[in-house]
Amino acid sequence: MGAVRQYMNLPLITCTIYFRLGQELVTDLLNGHLDRGYQHFRMSTTNFMALRDVLLVQGLIRAKRRMTADEQLAIFLFCIGHGVENRVLAETFQHSGETISRHFNNVLRALVTLKDEYMNLSPSNVATHPRIPDNINFHPFNNAIGAIDGTHIPVCVEKSEKPRFRCRKGFTSQNMMAVVSFDHIFFFIYTGWEGSAADMRVLRWACDSGGLTVPEGKYYLVDSGYANTNRFLASYRGERYHLSQFDTSTQARTHQNPRDLYNHRHTQLRNVIEKSFGILKKRFKILTQATPFPIKVQCLIPMACCVLYNFIRQQQGNDRYFVEQLEQEAPKSDVGDPEPIPSGGDGTTRGKSLRRSINTMCNNFM
Repeated sequence: MGAVRQYMNLPLITCTIYFRLGQELVTDLLNGHLDRGYQHFRMSTTNFMALRDVLLVQGLIRAKRRMTADEQLAIFLFCIGHGVENRVLAETFQHSGETISRHFNNVLRALVTLKDEYMNLSPSNVATHPRIPDNINFHPFNNAIGAIDGTHIPVCVEKSEKPRFRCRKGFTSQNMMAVVSFDHIFFFIYTGWEGSAADMRVLRWACDSGGLTVPEGKYYLVDSGYANTNRFLASYRGERYHLSQFDTSTQARTHQNPRDLYNHRHTQLRNVIEKSFGILKKRFKILTQATPFPIKVQCLIPMACCVLYNFIRQQQGNDRYFVEQLEQEAPKSDVGDPEPIPSGGDGTTRGKSLRRSINTMCNNFM
């Protein structure tokens, strides 16, 4: 096209009209109305500047001659917040696609580097969360320290890889496993597992090779797609489980049997992870659509999003995305386990005993 315009004696049109235009846009957004910052960066301008300072102080990003640290971070946040492609970012910030890609990857790696600082498993002496003693319905779960589940993140893969990454819902995805506290904080995540991988398979790997540990005497709440053990307390299969099944009418709120009551209390507590996934995906639209990045980059993006999620949670607590989602009913889990649940083993035997005793206590508190 450039050669044609040159042949016709027309002026060449470059991608970059004025190299400071992107920075001017960022400056305008940071100094403008608070809603504009939320709309573009999915966080308040105060959190934006705090995050920028953290990255600069730790030497994870540096201002360049033609691109400030603010603009580098803005490009990344705009991309993951809206799920836009490189060419849209190039047009919005008036830089070449190569420049956009380079700085996007630099910020991505910087945020992943912060994972150990903003995402840590519970210590061995973790105390009971206040939500449990404050509600008599949850007293039987006094040793629960959080919830575990998986969620599908759409991905773009080579044609030969599509069967392996195709999930039960028919699209190609990665199965991201997450551990969430009752404060809606991500303790641990693991990305990169193909969408066809069952939840239990991912959890086994996380325990054996991924560094996931559970303090002695404590346990995480999981749904019936996982094996029930003394470290991972599952709901009963064959009974109602999702909150919507209990809240549709007065009759629905009447428990049909002891296991039905146990499942209701269990899902009320475990619901924290469904809401956390909902907040995460509402804030970062890139997690709801496949983007044409290399697969390694696609696996790092959810990790960076969880780091940002925890950073905002620690900096501000409940911002508008947390408040809006916490007031809504959490979506049903989008990952199930079609594999047979293994039985036997010391952990499974103790898990059955633990669940039986909690079931008894739940019904005693009726």
